[in-house]
Amino acid sequence: MPSMTTAANRARRPLRGCRVVTTSLTARVLLSNQLRSLSEIAWTVVSGDCYDDPPDGVAVEVIPIRREFALSDIASFLGLWRYLRRQRFDFVQTHTPKASFLGLPAARLAGSPAIYTIHGALFFVGNGRKANILGWCFERWCCTWASRVLVQSREDEQALPAAWICNRGKLSHLGNGIVMDRFLAPVAPALQSDRPIVMMVSRLVREKGCADFLAIAASLAGRADFVHVGPFEHDQSDALTEREVAAASEAGIVRFVGAVDDVRPYLASATVVVLPSYREGIPRVAMEAAAMGRPVAAYDIRGVREVIDPELGLLARRGDQQALTRVVEDLVRHPDRCSELGDRCRKWVVSRFSEDDVVDRLRATYDALERNTA
Repeated sequence: MPSMTTAANRARRPLRGCRVVTTSLTARVLLSNQLRSLSEIAWTVVSGDCYDDPPDGVAVEVIPIRREFALSDIASFLGLWRYLRRQRFDFVQTHTPKASFLGLPAARLAGSPAIYTIHGALFFVGNGRKANILGWCFERWCCTWASRVLVQSREDEQALPAAWICNRGKLSHLGNGIVMDRFLAPVAPALQSDRPIVMMVSRLVREKGCADFLAIAASLAGRADFVHVGPFEHDQSDALTEREVAAASEAGIVRFVGAVDDVRPYLASATVVVLPSYREGIPRVAMEAAAMGRPVAAYDIRGVREVIDPELGLLARRGDQQALTRVVEDLVRHPDRCSELGDRCRKWVVSRFSEDDVVDRLRATYDALERNTA
């Protein structure tokens, strides 16, 4: 139990918090606003790769971490443990699978409370049996080491205790959200076309349904312009190959924009946004598109059905490519319906998914942690 001297020292200085991520992209896209909004905490981000543009006042430590499991994980774990032991943070919070798998035990063994943020559990209804066995083991490992577990999905909040993965007493719903004003403000479109524009925003990996998107585009070729926005993921085992992308591009089936700093002008160009993902936590791109009044056609999976009202008829059974194609085709053929559904998507998301609420829940979590360790 901390001494009175330790408690007095904490009263005189801000909490020192550490966020651990596998890639700096996670910190840029998912955490930047939180780090700025929670400026009363002295933040450090430990990233598996170079993070050269953090928010003002945020320190950065680079400890190489690969996203795929490899022998180098031993060195990554030791590097994390040594750094965290030296720093003695008031708490360590992890994001993304690999950073959590290594970072949670490293933090606890270094003497810091550890917060596990589950952006989407690897164990979930609809996953294959083998994948769920592995997912159960992974989540159980992480939750066992964690002092506190924060879930973004309401389904995960129910499923993890029911599957004996996590004790309900250490579990809290965090949710997910976007900076709403940013996506409600008018933005000039980046693209123009005489035909409807059907857009997907994602990393170019199969888990996100990129191969399904190419197939849908091929099925509806000539009826709409299909555009993909997002980066290649060459280090991922399920990445689309450059040959697949080149073939779709050269055939005029899909236009590939690549990674962009600001997705809003592209979403403003879209008639329909498609998210044929096979696994999500709470998909931010669906929130962003919906907030901008774009209907989102997607597979009916955990997280997506929280962001997109299932009553709107925009969701198809997971992996049913033909059914999702029919949803997209109907939207392309009926622009008035497209506009109506986009407006209903906006109202649903605006009322439920502001990041201000997420920041408030995080602040309450940190305050409780400080009281419990003082």
